[in-house]
Parts: sequence; C-alpha cells; structure tokens
Amino acid sequence: MFRALFIAHHNLLKLLFLVLFFRGGGGFVFAHDHRDIDDLPRKDPKELIKETTVSFHGNDAQGGSGVIVKKENNTYSVLTAAHVVCNKNTPVVDTDELEVGTSDEEFHGVLKVICPPILKSQKRKSSYCSSHMADYYPWPIDLAIVNFRSENKYQVAKRQGSIKRLGRDVYVAGFPFSKGGLELFILESEGHVGIPPYSIDDTCKGYGIRYVAPTEKGMSGGGVWSKNGRLLGIHGFREKNRKDNVVLNRGSYGTGIHLPYWKQMVDPFDPSKGFPVDYEKTSANVDVPALISRARSFINIAGAENRNNNPNLRLDEFNFVLENLKKAEQLDSKQAAIPALISQVYIRKYEDGYEEEKYLIEALSNINRSIRLYKRRNVSYDGSFEQIRAYIHFLRGNFYKDQQYFRKAIIDIESRLSAKPDDVGAWRDKAKYYFHLNELRASYESLIEAEKYAPQDPSIPIDIAIVLTKNKQLREACSYLSKAKLKINEGTERQGQGAFEKDYEKEELRLNQAKEFLGC
Repeated sequence: MFRALFIAHHNLLKLLFLVLFFRGGGGFVFAHDHRDIDDLPRKDPKELIKETTVSFHGNDAQGGSGVIVKKENNTYSVLTAAHVVCNKNTPVVDTDELEVGTSDEEFHGVLKVICPPILKSQKRKSSYCSSHMADYYPWPIDLAIVNFRSENKYQVAKRQGSIKRLGRDVYVAGFPFSKGGLELFILESEGHVGIPPYSIDDTCKGYGIRYVAPTEKGMSGGGVWSKNGRLLGIHGFREKNRKDNVVLNRGSYGTGIHLPYWKQMVDPFDPSKGFPVDYEKTSANVDVPALISRARSFINIAGAENRNNNPNLRLDEFNFVLENLKKAEQLDSKQAAIPALISQVYIRKYEDGYEEEKYLIEALSNINRSIRLYKRRNVSYDGSFEQIRAYIHFLRGNFYKDQQYFRKAIIDIESRLSAKPDDVGAWRDKAKYYFHLNELRASYESLIEAEKYAPQDPSIPIDIAIVLTKNKQLREACSYLSKAKLKINEGTERQGQGAFEKDYEKEELRLNQAKEFLGC
C-alpha cells in the first residue's frame, strides 16, 4: 500500500514538472528525457555542479569558468560571462587555441563563441552603470555561449526558476586562477541572496544577484546554484569595495546574472539564434510589465542617490520614465499601479531639487486616480496608495508652510489625518501652523491629540507649555513643564531597552530654557 502511494506521488511530481517546463514551447528546457529528471534527487548537488562546470584555457582568454547548459547530438553549449571569452572591441573570437576543460580532465577545442552585440552607445544604460562598467563591459548583457564537440557524455545543468521563490543560501562554483584554473572551488554563501530586479533593463549588464561569498578571479562565468544543484545564474565578479556609489556595487561580495534575464537577451538552448543584432532597438519594447518594472527600479534609486551631478540629465531621465509610464497607461488604462508610479516619479522630481508646486499637484492627481481604480476593482491591498497620498500632502503642506500659506498647509494636514488619525507628526504640524496663525486654542487642541498617541514623548508637553505661555496661561504652562520633566526622567531610565527613545538631553535643554523664561 505504502509503495503504491509513493509511486503514484512520484509520478504526479514528474507530470507536474513536465507541465511546468514544457508548456508554451518557448521556455527553457534543461532536461530532455525522464532519466535526467529522475537522476536529480539521487545525486549529490556538489557532484552535479562538478559535472556541469567547465574551465577555459588559451587564446586571449586568461582563464575562467562556464556551465554546460545544452547537449545536441555530440555538440555541447556552455554558458559563461562575455568578459571571459569575448573581445570588447570585436564580436568575432579566434577559437584556434581556446580550449574547454571538462570534469573528466579532458580538454576540447572550441567550435564557436557567440558573443552579445557591442553597444554603439552606452546612453541607455548610464542610469544603472558606472562609466567604468559601461566602458569595460560594452555589451547589453555579460553573457556568452561557447560550443564544443565531444563523444564523451557530460551532465547538462538543470535550472531553478527564480531566486524570488528560493530565499535561501546558494553555491558559487568556478576555477580560480590561484589554483592554475584547474581546481574547482564550490563556495557556500553566507546569508541569503538579495532579491534581484524583475528585468534586465533594471540592471547593469544583467547583474542582479548579490551574495556573500569570497569568490576569486577565474570563477567568472561559473554557476550560481541552489542547494539542490539547480542553476540560478552566472557569476560575474567579486565586488572589492563600495567606492562607486552606483546600484551595481551594492552587494557584499559576489555579483551574478539571474537566470530569468536570459530569455530577454539570449536563448542558450538554440545557439543558432544567438543575441539580438540591435539590442538598443529590440529592447525599446512596449511590454507593459517591463515598462512598469523599469519605472519601479528608477523610482527606488532616484531619491536615494545622486547618480549624476548634471540636473538637466537627471530631468531627462525623469521625463524618459514618465514617457514610458504614459505609454504603458495607453496600453492598459485599468492598471492601478501605473498612475501610482507616475505619482512617485513626480514626487522624486520634486524631492530632487525641482521643488515646484505643479509636481505635487500632478502627484496628487495621479495617486487619487490609482485609488479610484482600486476601489472600482473592489479588491483589498496594503494601503500603500493612501500612504503615498499622505506623503504628498505632507510635502505640499511643508511647501505651503515655507510660502507662509498656513491655511492651505492645514488643509493638507487634514487629508493626512483622514488617512491616518494617529499620525503624531501630522497633529504636531497642524499645531505649528495654527500657532503661526495665532489660533492658540486650535494649536493647543492639536497638541493634546498628539500627546494621546505619543504619551511618552516629553517634547509634546513642552510644546503645549509654549502655546500656553503665548496665551498668558503661565501657571498651566509650568505644570506642563513639570510633566515634561517626569517624562524625561522616565525616558532616560528606559534608554537602550528598546522602548520609546528620544534625544532627552536636547529636550531637557529646551525644558530648562522654558522654565528659566517662565520662572517656574
């Protein structure tokens, strides 16, 4: 009985595997027969890695690694990094002296090297790549295919679909120069792999995997593997420092190309196709998910780092992303995420030095449209659109405050509080604006509301004391200062215990100044 159930379960898993990897006809197929699939659970993952990893020797290639990804008759296709075997000045590679070393310690002559096209312009990638990387890697993706012929039988790699669903450590394998390029290293990462972007257009040369592993020169082109011996991507290089403040250098040690990017640039299982001849034209597609993904990536980095000192160039980049998002909206007007992203681009535009009210108005208009689209669909979501809207009101309130338009600023505060009634910062801002308008009662009531949501914060009773002082309620003001003193003492005792923390020294200085002024 148990054996029958086990066989039935095993056959079901095989069927599901075949459905997932063969449906649609356009996906990647690593295993061509049932025996390869059945072999996988019985093999040591490191043995699978060893059998599929190769080394390169001779010619202009100083060495490097690769992974066998396809076998057709007696011809094998190896996936590696372009910078291992390709010339950055010409797409043609002289294969006369180039050899592939396999796991049985045999060396094979190379039939053909298929390199990606050399980009005539690096403009499209300037947002994500440093100038050094753009010059050193003149390809749209740092991948190449190497074909060799052998009568011997070698294992073909099996793939892992996506690191996004993996969430665990990985192996990185290759042949380091320090061992003459002849000894295979299989390194285990320390810590989880960073979640890669969704598209090659959100990367630099396809690099989108980050992992902590002390890789060495010569391991470039080797595989990045899951713990069950499935290929996740191709290793490129080890990041030695973080001096270059660009996206590319945000990892810890190892940097690799995530496997799903291949389908956008190359089909390693049909070498005759190779790479697109003109990547810059073919990549400028109107695929809505790709446009959305590209915009998300831009938004994530635009406000976080000053990628370029030329504000006009940054403005051009903002406009390029907006143009793409509006194109996506024309194709799919019911997609609520698109106007939300447009809104965020306008926010980034405002924050990046273009502090004009029109950008906030556009941002607010688009986020409201996103919320309406979601409500029409009657589906639940995480409330992020309301958070964006609240932030826009915060920015616009500050803008009006700077312009001394306190009434307008208060209207934006009310919008913030309608979305989040316990927003302490909003209540305090509201109190501040009413104080500037000399409407002391409204200022006092706003601070009382703030105190309700932050009872441990000593700065609020100090603010209340200041309002009462201006209203000539000196005795009540002194009472609130005493209250603030107790909160400071309590907070000082709690410091470092993970509870509410504040700069109590700063608050005590404010307190003493107020007490001295009032004579409390």
